[in-house]
Amino acid sequence: MWFRSFLLPVIVCAAAWTVPAAAREVMAREVMAREVTVHSPDGKNTLTVECPPAADARPVTFRVTRSGQTILDPSPIKITLAGRGQLAAGARLLDFEARGIDETFRLPWGKCREVRNSFCQVRLRFQSPGGVRWDLELRAYDDGIAFRYVLPEQESLREFVLESEATEYRFADDPTLLLMTVPNFAVSENIYRRTPLAEVPVKTLISPPLLAVWPGGGSAAVLEGRLRDFARMDLQRDSDAKPPVLRCRLSPLHGRKDACVTGRTPRASPWRTVLLADRAGTLLESNLLLCLNDPPQGDYSWAKPGKTTWHWWNGGGGKGLPFTYGMNYETHKHYIDFCARHGIAYHAVVGIDRPWYVQSRPGLLPGPDTDILKPVPELELPKLLDYAKQRGVGIRLWVHWQPLDKRLEEAFAQYEAWGIKGLMVDFLDRSDQEMVEFCDRVLESAARHKLHIQFHGVYPPSGQQRTFPNLFNHEAALNLEYLKWTDRCSPQHNLNVVYTRALAGPTDYHLGGFRSVSRAKFKPREDDPDVLGTRCHHLALYVVLENPLPQVCDKPAAYEGQTGFDFLEQVPTTWDETRFLLGEPGEYVVLARRKDRTWYLGGMTNWTARELNVPLSFLGPGKYQAELYVDGSLDEAQPNALRREEQAVTANAILKISLAPGGGFVGTIRPGK
Repeated sequence: MWFRSFLLPVIVCAAAWTVPAAAREVMAREVMAREVTVHSPDGKNTLTVECPPAADARPVTFRVTRSGQTILDPSPIKITLAGRGQLAAGARLLDFEARGIDETFRLPWGKCREVRNSFCQVRLRFQSPGGVRWDLELRAYDDGIAFRYVLPEQESLREFVLESEATEYRFADDPTLLLMTVPNFAVSENIYRRTPLAEVPVKTLISPPLLAVWPGGGSAAVLEGRLRDFARMDLQRDSDAKPPVLRCRLSPLHGRKDACVTGRTPRASPWRTVLLADRAGTLLESNLLLCLNDPPQGDYSWAKPGKTTWHWWNGGGGKGLPFTYGMNYETHKHYIDFCARHGIAYHAVVGIDRPWYVQSRPGLLPGPDTDILKPVPELELPKLLDYAKQRGVGIRLWVHWQPLDKRLEEAFAQYEAWGIKGLMVDFLDRSDQEMVEFCDRVLESAARHKLHIQFHGVYPPSGQQRTFPNLFNHEAALNLEYLKWTDRCSPQHNLNVVYTRALAGPTDYHLGGFRSVSRAKFKPREDDPDVLGTRCHHLALYVVLENPLPQVCDKPAAYEGQTGFDFLEQVPTTWDETRFLLGEPGEYVVLARRKDRTWYLGGMTNWTARELNVPLSFLGPGKYQAELYVDGSLDEAQPNALRREEQAVTANAILKISLAPGGGFVGTIRPGK
């Protein structure tokens, strides 16, 4: 349903769209400011845009509220085109259109099976003082708001150069932020810090997602949706002026400082998105980013998520084996047999000190003679692929993005002919428009050749797995691989990641470390690395993080015969339903995810030991049987101890669970008899 009018102010909601009777009088009096307000279907969230009269040089601004609480004060929208100046300063509102959508769509995989896509939208049409026509699209959902700007096709602007976007985020009051600062646009892997808004560092890039929490309740997360043909957004506080203001900083074009995006019209920016909830953990249930992306085109039924080995993580930890451990047939056959014994869908052929393909340069970085179509002879790839097929295990390959870029279609056609199932594309380390477009080309080509993709050394996702269901995973997190070199990837960091980076979507985290040690005994090492936090904590990561391609990083000998490995074997990688149960940002979290008729629970804490009372009200009527793995000792010196418990439960039950420092728990709840 669409509605058009030139009468302002206008309030738009899902139930009905009305122009107040007084609007004609308001318009006749030519008030100094006009507003359009979009309400979410449940009426809690509002996105309001203020449109100054054409004679006023002030920029268009937006503000956000939830349940009457101001989240963002009026914040200017600042878009600068080369030779055309700022689009939103002194822009003239031409007209607007409004519509409401309430639909559902099914996902081939995700954190739920079915998504309700219900929102109210307004499109405002402007003309800048320089004569450029541009649109501002506004959406309000029950779990957040989003807006984007669009340059429509027009005779006077066939090609454009976007110099910058400096749209501001002016948080109301002084919320506490959970954020990650980064040294440059290429990095999306660092430690998160909790800080009051007033103490955000100046002139330092902040990599979204960013979480804001208010003392009296209410939470918001800033991120972006549908990043396509554009540059990624970071945030930055420019000065120590108070109240603090964060503004957008777009990654500049590679090799240029005077431009961020170039191209032809029409062109749309990513959706500037703010997730909203009364409790921060509820944001983990949101599918808003998926709703902002386009539906898939074509058949993706071949794209099957599943667990995968990742032998790079344990380094040269192959001692005691009856063959030479390395990039050879026997080593990878050993892993394929392990996968077949335990129902692990994929084995990744990576490399430790060199890749699987031919190059004279040592290490994993490519050289002038790198050939991603020529396997090293000792791998005996045809024989290995045939063996894996016989054992029912899919083979995935690792590849550096630079040689892939040069031979993308040729390489993917060959990999499909070999029977390869997917790839990790690594070391992207950029977030400019050129790299974003490269990622899209990878996904499009991979879809044609029935290959799934895992991006590493990359910016966070923005919901494009809806458009490309063969996009299984993104890294963009300081994850457990860092324990090979540092102690920074701690239980505290893991909890921070859950409440920030995980809001953007699938999170590749190098799961599966089975050698937990205390803080006192931890020492980083390349081979057979240890992990911080209890074994239950690390099992819980398989439930708490959305991760359709979770790695089983350690060597087979680290798992077989070990308590808790049976849970790792059975835990699904995709879900029919997700519920947040308990938690506080950076402190602890408990999630429940359902697959068919079985609920899987995962809970974890930072370095603080806790007593949890976990409600089971999400269960339906009837009797259920709970099977839990809990920390077997509350002594940090015994992090590998875990205890198995069983009990009959109903929806009225409360699970009482004790967590060790850096601890966790996992469990299954199935219908009882």
